[in-house]
Amino acid sequence: MKEKISQLATLFSAFVMAGCCLGPLIFIPLGLTGLAGGLAIYALKYQTMLMIVTIVLLAYSFYLVYGRGCKKKSSIVSLWMTTVVVLGMFLYTFIAKGYL
Repeated sequence: MKEKISQLATLFSAFVMAGCCLGPLIFIPLGLTGLAGGLAIYALKYQTMLMIVTIVLLAYSFYLVYGRGCKKKSSIVSLWMTTVVVLGMFLYTFIAKGYL
């Protein structure tokens, strides 16, 4: 159960980290322009810290699944799906900022 909570926390921190670029794409079509703007400002201000938190949470998720010898296939599959989504958010953020 801990690995699921850790993976959800990782996804949440990655979404907030990518909020400057990804948030407006999701929230503006839903009519939540104020939320998109607030998230973009917050994400830009704390983006470096959120990147570090996301990486630490992802490492903790890997520890919970592989370090403790978790044999559940669903935990392993969801961990790798979380990793792919988080890496996609990092890549999207770097492309949007012009680093790549």
